[in-house]
Amino acid sequence: MSQTSLIQVLGAVAYGEHKAHEKARGYAAEATEDDQRRTWQVIAAEELRHHKGFVRRLNAIGADPERAMRPYRASLDRFHGFAPDSDEIVEAVCSLLGEGIAADLLAWLRTVADPDTAAFIDTVIEDEAGHESRAAEELRRLLDAQPDGRVRAARGAARMVGKMVASGAASGPSFAAFVRLGRSPALLSGLAAGFARRLHLVGVGPLSALERLDPFGIVVRLDPFTASARSRPAA
Repeated sequence: MSQTSLIQVLGAVAYGEHKAHEKARGYAAEATEDDQRRTWQVIAAEELRHHKGFVRRLNAIGADPERAMRPYRASLDRFHGFAPDSDEIVEAVCSLLGEGIAADLLAWLRTVADPDTAAFIDTVIEDEAGHESRAAEELRRLLDAQPDGRVRAARGAARMVGKMVASGAASGPSFAAFVRLGRSPALLSGLAAGFARRLHLVGVGPLSALERLDPFGIVVRLDPFTASARSRPAA
């Protein structure tokens, strides 16, 4: 494991958690209902805990957290700075995919980080699973209420890809640290598989096309993420 690459990746994750905290705090301030406000306040507090925890891990391995985060500021500021889409389904898809990408990155990172960092990541993943579940339930609620929801969901997936491509250029080679840190095939395949599974959840992509032609439900049984999601009642 490259210590320099670990520091760079932890810097990216720490700053990403800072941006997630800012976004959740903003949603809490804008909420018009008490339960929504409380939900976002809890999420904001969890994201702040994550950020501070990754900063502590950087300090513990002798790194300067501000220096480690600096190469990723432009990219993550740009990604989180896109104006919300006027279509609530598009935004909900972006939210679900964003939570999923964060979860998949953390799942990979815990396998290549030092034991103390991996132990902290486990506590972060527990929170992030709740965040993704909330995003999935909200998207499912919107899709159930809109007859053209899956067409709009496809636009949401395309928008998410566009945001990532447009934002990644701002940091350039800095993201190569993720590949250098180790197990890069697992990282790339995990991100791709996670993206496909979540698109399947909203009825977008090749797995969904197969499912529509599958009267015996074989595809669903082979996809644990979708099977477990569909076993829960809609929000």
